[in-house]
Order: sequence, then C-alpha cells, then structure tokens
Amino acid sequence: MRFIKKSLVLLLAVTFVIMSALPVAASQATSYTYTLDDDNEAVRTQDAYLPDRTITDLGLVNPADMFITEDNIAYIADSGNSRIVVYNIDTGKVEKIFSKETVKDSKFAGFDKPSGVFISERGELFVADPGMKTVFKFDKKGNYERRYDRPVAPIFNGSSSKDKTNYEPSKVAIDSGENLYIVSEGLYDGIIQLAKTGEFLGYFATNKAKLSPVQAFLKMIYTKEQQKNSSLLNTDPQLFSNVFVDRSGMAYSVSMNAPEDGLKKHSTDGSNMFKNPVVCSEHLTDVTVDDDGIIYTSDTEGFICVYTTDGELIFKLGAKVNDMSISGLFKSLVTIAVDNKGNIWTADGEKGYLQSFVPTEYATTIYHALTQYEKGNYDVALNDWSYVLRLNQMSVLAHNGVAKAYYNNEKYHKAMKDFEIAGNRDGYSEAYWEVRNKQIQKYLGPFLLVVVLLVVLKIVLGIVDKKKRIPAAKKRLSKKLGKVPVLSEIGYSFRCARHPIDRYYDIRVGKHGSPLAALIIYIVFFGVYMLYMVGKGFIYQYTKVEDMDMGAVIVGFFAILILFIICNYLVTSITDGDGTIKQIFMIPAYGLMPAMFAMLITTGLSYFLTYNESFILTVIMIVGVGWSIAAIFEGLATVHDYTFKKNVISLIITFVFILIAIVVVLVVIIMWDQLSDFLITIGKEVIRNVTGG
Repeated sequence: MRFIKKSLVLLLAVTFVIMSALPVAASQATSYTYTLDDDNEAVRTQDAYLPDRTITDLGLVNPADMFITEDNIAYIADSGNSRIVVYNIDTGKVEKIFSKETVKDSKFAGFDKPSGVFISERGELFVADPGMKTVFKFDKKGNYERRYDRPVAPIFNGSSSKDKTNYEPSKVAIDSGENLYIVSEGLYDGIIQLAKTGEFLGYFATNKAKLSPVQAFLKMIYTKEQQKNSSLLNTDPQLFSNVFVDRSGMAYSVSMNAPEDGLKKHSTDGSNMFKNPVVCSEHLTDVTVDDDGIIYTSDTEGFICVYTTDGELIFKLGAKVNDMSISGLFKSLVTIAVDNKGNIWTADGEKGYLQSFVPTEYATTIYHALTQYEKGNYDVALNDWSYVLRLNQMSVLAHNGVAKAYYNNEKYHKAMKDFEIAGNRDGYSEAYWEVRNKQIQKYLGPFLLVVVLLVVLKIVLGIVDKKKRIPAAKKRLSKKLGKVPVLSEIGYSFRCARHPIDRYYDIRVGKHGSPLAALIIYIVFFGVYMLYMVGKGFIYQYTKVEDMDMGAVIVGFFAILILFIICNYLVTSITDGDGTIKQIFMIPAYGLMPAMFAMLITTGLSYFLTYNESFILTVIMIVGVGWSIAAIFEGLATVHDYTFKKNVISLIITFVFILIAIVVVLVVIIMWDQLSDFLITIGKEVIRNVTGG
C-alpha cells in the first residue's frame, strides 16, 4: 500500500514537471481584438496588442492628454493636480514637473486645469489650459516663454460682446512652421489657427452641420420662430475633441458624435483627405500618428482603434469597465500616444493611471507590410501579407494587401482574385480594366475579322438567294409560332412596348390579351428580377444570396402586384373607369418588356464593364424602367378611358389605398399574435384546472 502511494506521488510530480515545461497557449489579452470583414462588420481576429505596464504611482488626478517624444519622454497633462508631469518611459522615473511651484518665473501665473500638451519639432512645450483660457509656451530647456491669449482680431471676437467667440483652449498642436492649432471648448466654428506671433490666421478646419431627415422635414414646415425655439432643430456642427500634427506636418483631428467623419486627415487647406467614410466611434477623445503613418485613436468607451494612412481600420481593441481594475480595460480612456518601440500608451482619466500595450507579431507583421508597400517594396509586402494570411485566412486587410502587391507587380488576374475575397470593388475594377485591356488588344483583330466575314456572308447569301427563300422560311416559322395562342399573346407584349396606345386599345376591346400570357410574363419577369438582384458581376453585385429572405421577396413581389390590381380596380370603379379587373391584371404585364430587357442587358454587361462605365448601366436601367412605366401608365389611361390628369389622380389614390392596406395587414398580424398568445395561455390554464396539474 505504501509502495502504491509513493508511486502515485512520483507520478504526480513527474506530470507536474512535464506540464510546467510545456508552453502555455492562453492569451494575455484582457479584451478581444476586432477587424472588419468584407461586409464592414466587426469580427474577431488574433490579438494585436497585449497589456504591458500599468503605472499607478505617479499620483495623477484626471489626466487629460499625453505626448511622447522620439526619445521616449512622456509629457502628461495632469489636469486634476494643475501640472505637467514629464515621465521617462525607459527608466520609469519622473524627470520633471511643470507647475506654479516648480517654474521659477514671475510672469508664469501657473496652470489651472491643463488639458492639452504638445512638443514641437524644436522641443518646445505647449500647454492648453481652458481654465486659464490660454496656451502656455516653454522653451526646450523648460523655461517659461510666453502665453497665447485670446486673439485680438475683430474677425475672431465679433462686432459686439454678445458675438465674442468662445476661447478656452483644451487641446493644441504645432506644425513645423510653429503655427498653433487650437481646439477650444464649446467652439463650433472649427479649429483655431494662430501664427507663432499669436496672430489669428483663421479656422483651419470646420465641421459641417448635418440635418437628419426628420430635422429637414421640420425645417420645411416650421416658421422661423418655431425653428429658433425648437430643441429638435439643433443644427450646431459636431465639436472637435482633439487635434494632432505628425512629424511630416500632416494634421489630424477627431470629433465627438460624428460616426462617419469623426476622424479626419487634413490637407493644407483643412479639407478631409480620406476618400471614404472612416469607421470610427462617436466618442473619440484623442488621435496620434507614428512615424510610419499608422493612425491611433482613443474613445471614452475604452476602445483603441488603429488605422492605415488611408483611414482603413486595422484593429479595434479594449473595453470599458466601471469598478474592476483590469489591466488593459478603462473606465475613461482620454488620451493615446505611441513610443519609439511601437508600444501604445494610454491614460485613464478617472482612475488616474497609465497603461501600455505591446504589439504582437501579428500586428508588427501587418505594420511592416504596410510600410514596405508604401516604400514600393511590393515583393517584401507580399511575403508579409502571405504570412498574415497563414495566421488569419479571412483577413480582409491581408487580402487587400496581397491584391495591391500583385497589382503593382502587374499580376492582375491574381489581384482580381484577392480583391474579390476582400470585397474591394474599386481595386477589382482597376485590375479588371488592365486584364480587359490586354484581352481587347489580343482579340480585337480576330473579332473584327469575324464581323467582316459575317457581313460578307450576309451579302453573299443575299446575292445567292435570289428567290428570297430564307426570308420566306422566317415568315413561315413566325406564322407557325403565331398560331400557338399563348406564344402569340406573349409576343404581343413586344408590340405593346413599341405602340402602347394602339395595342392597349386592342386589349380594351378584347381583340388581344390573355390572362395566362400575362401570368407567364409576371413569372418570367420575377425570375429576371431575381437574376438582376443576385446575378450581376462582382463589381456591381452588392446583395448576397445568403443575405436575402427568398420567401419574403416572393411573397412581397406578388402581394404588391395583387394589391395594386385590386386597389386600382376599386378606385377606378368609383371614379368611372372602364377597365375590368381582367384587363387591369394584363396591363402591367404587357408593359414590362422594356424593364425586363434592361435588367437582362444590365446583368450581362455588368460582367464586362468597370466602374468607369457604370453610367452606361444607369442609363440603360433609366430608359428601360422609364419606358415600362410610361407604357403601363398609357395602358391604364387607355383601358379606363381617362385623361392624363384623371389617370394621375387615380394612381395616387391607388397607392394611398395600398399603403392603408399594408398598415391594416400589419396591425392584424400584430393583434393576431397577441390574441394567439392569449388563447394559448387560457388553454393551458383550463387544462391545468381540469387535470389538477
């Protein structure tokens, strides 16, 4: 027995040693990392950053901003303590503190609530203090130099005391020319730009007010007095929350409550350089950019977002917590900066600590690939992206990177494949244009030769066939097909499209028109419509089959058709229309041919046209659908013997009836669901009482 116990103890010890020696696969990340898929939906990906150092011994109270220099010196705006803390990241020591007590200069009145800090290229310190309503400047040795108070320019201050612009600098950035970019609290006009002398240069960038559909409608119907007093018509633009200027002189800004353009990269005139809307938060607090042009943002919800130089989201990580102190999670994430090793540094404004994150191999490989691509080293970038794909096969960013590398190496077919996987239609279009151009150059000669041969063949047949046997054979075939009633009536729809007035009159008097043929046309049209919806080329196909509720589409299509027929019949019966329900059923069918052919042509051409030729498809659809609408309108007017005005009125009333019918059906469905739940509950109660269960 004792031997068995010793053996078990030895076995457990050996097992423990072996398990201790094995590598642990568990992630150190305290939050998930997300990226975007080809539908712009957030999906989980490999950890991009891991929490590293948590600095809690600096005594920070409500830190508001941070700037890290090239030699890893962090300047922290310690707002609650009215000071600027200079912290050496490498040594982990506080090197200096700027405050009223430490700055020995009688001209320096001290800080109140410093909330913005920036170091210029010359090493000068600029501090924005909304409490003191100024921006302080210190030279590179830390000596107080001057302050930038409210500009005295009349254009800034306004013509009266009531018009004076709010000047409470909360954030500041400096460009290579020592111009100041100031974000002021409560200022809707934009980012203030001052010369190094303090002269007001204007507003560098502004946010435009955007009206929601409801606000636009209210503005149309409200009087000026109602607009002035309505809280719903608050048309003030979004406020800037921060500004940053990178070492190349490029300016960036972030705004609150602006989900589509909250992050901007500005040109020299202040306009936004991002071509497409940037996926970002509505609660952005800070933005910074590293030497490779990678953009980092923070928000009050505790999320860190990383973007390419073009504004494409790379990663999103972090989360918000209220009470727990978990490394890498925040209660109020107020600022973000990056050191010279690529580590992210953040500050929690409420908990008062610094938190750093180190990039994983996955993240550094992506950054290296982006950098090499920008430098023109496409083969190196391709190798990096291929490695990323081995880690994450469905990475949209990686497929885009591979496709761009292939494209620049003139491997357009391969580029098209990866652009399609990434859902990048613009890139696919450019690559396809190159492929198509080569195909045209290759096959244009043989194609023209075939065309010439066909023309010659037609001429020869015309000369040889002196008795016109071929045209006669065509006429005989046409007559045979015309004797088949259904085919004849279906073919009649082509004539209705060409001459709607005369042909619809024949339907009115019963000379032509078949309900069976109309039903077949409706079914065929629905099939063509579905092909148009899901069968176009990749460049123009935005709807996925798996995202469609086929049952709802089928029921909706035919339900609206039936509603239109019934409602139009009821309306025209009241307004002295002559058409029968049978004729109203046939009229739309016999006018659908132009739209049907437009959809077929558009679907076919979508496989051969690039984005540059998209106007061709638009014109075809406008002509086809417009032609069908005009034909159906004329058909209804002819059948009901209406004037143009009376036909318009009847159609408006018809559509109103359709909307009412839809609302009634929805109400009945909702009430039926509630009634069925009520009846089921009563039934269960009766059964329980009868059975005694």
